[in-house]
Amino acid sequence: MEIADNNKIPQKAGTVENQNSSSLEAQIVSQTPGRVRLRVTPAHRHQQKIAPIVNALKARLEIYRVKTNIPSGSITVLHGRELLSSQDMCIVLQDLGVNLVEVTKEPGISVSSSSSAAAEVIKTTTILNQRVKTATNDAVDLRFLFPLSLGVLAMRQLIVKGWQLELIPWYVLAWYAFDSFIKLHPLSFREHSSKI
Repeated sequence: MEIADNNKIPQKAGTVENQNSSSLEAQIVSQTPGRVRLRVTPAHRHQQKIAPIVNALKARLEIYRVKTNIPSGSITVLHGRELLSSQDMCIVLQDLGVNLVEVTKEPGISVSSSSSAAAEVIKTTTILNQRVKTATNDAVDLRFLFPLSLGVLAMRQLIVKGWQLELIPWYVLAWYAFDSFIKLHPLSFREHSSKI
């Protein structure tokens, strides 16, 4: 399922095959399950070089959305993490003629997108989420259970404490339940809104 991108780049004459002869150099600056962000090197930040690769990515069913900013050289790819692993995504990019170069570290500047502790929490949460989905036959996952739990706490606060607005009120928990649900389901919410 592909979401229309308002910044659709018109494809120039030529196909993905002849772009391999003049490959595009880029660095992976951020990569999480389901999302990868590239920074094209300054020498390759031209629409005629980036457009065929972006259009080829958008044509793939496992890729939901591709966002670009040609002046800054940023390409962000949102893909199904169950369909493509991070390693598979790198292979897809290389097949399309993207030469992935290493990020050069400057002294005192960290290029890592997250700490090792954060990476471990993300890994553990991803495994737990998969177990919950498997145990419930894909009926619910953590992205549903977390806002549901906050909603239940909000109702408990309302019943037990009443309308005590000077303490942590129920409506704060209710807002967090609603807000986290929307943030954890951004693509689904946008699709449903466009149908109304």
